[in-house]
Amino acid sequence: MSAALYPLVVERAWDTTPRARVAQLRVPESLREVFSYHSGQYVLIQVDNHGVVEEHAYSLCSSPLTGEPLTIAVKRSGESGVAGLVQSMLQPGAVLHVGAPRGAFGLDLQADIQRTIVFVAGGSGITPLFSLAKTVLYGEPQSSVILLFGNTEPSEVMFAEELSDLCREFGERLTIVHVLENLPENSSSLVGTCHQGRIDQDALLAAIPREALRSATTEVFLCGPSGMIASVSRTLGVLGVGSEHIHFESFSSTAPSSSLT
Repeated sequence: MSAALYPLVVERAWDTTPRARVAQLRVPESLREVFSYHSGQYVLIQVDNHGVVEEHAYSLCSSPLTGEPLTIAVKRSGESGVAGLVQSMLQPGAVLHVGAPRGAFGLDLQADIQRTIVFVAGGSGITPLFSLAKTVLYGEPQSSVILLFGNTEPSEVMFAEELSDLCREFGERLTIVHVLENLPENSSSLVGTCHQGRIDQDALLAAIPREALRSATTEVFLCGPSGMIASVSRTLGVLGVGSEHIHFESFSSTAPSSSLT
């Protein structure tokens, strides 16, 4: 095994979309230090994949600043596959074998700074960005957050209710722009602005003010499919965002990779 694993009990679990499931894990007092984490990190979970023991990585979507339990979210692409196996394990009372949090994706909080943090998420790439967004909102009271969230349709938007709660709590400090490939006439169930299409230059310009794009204090965090990250990174460069302000994680349950440039 690549890392020490610890038995954690699933405290609560629920479906955030028809294909994505969330689980809160109970960390005993004796393991509090082991499972101390920063937003943007992930954990390894042991899976018995038809007789083959594997470890798969899932980003934490909880924030260490909110007091919420250690939380993961798992989205499946079909009825079969590893994600489906993991989802079947996410039942209250079940015991998961989980590795300590790891990964360098994230940001250093600065409580006295006023800046704009932009999060660009594709599908289940929202999981670490949701953690980071909460951490910025609670930990940098003068900063504002912009979330550009791409999905195929409204029913695929993970954490829709939780995002709505954050908007009510933080008001103008949080701006959410949904980019949906299939946009029905009535998408009023989603909080924020909705646009049809994919995350491209027009979507970025609609979400991010020009002055924020030019500001040296703006940071952009990307998570999702590698193709989306490459395309958005190029577009941000064209719009004048320096590479030192663009941070990304390619989303994969088997081999997460981070680059903080």
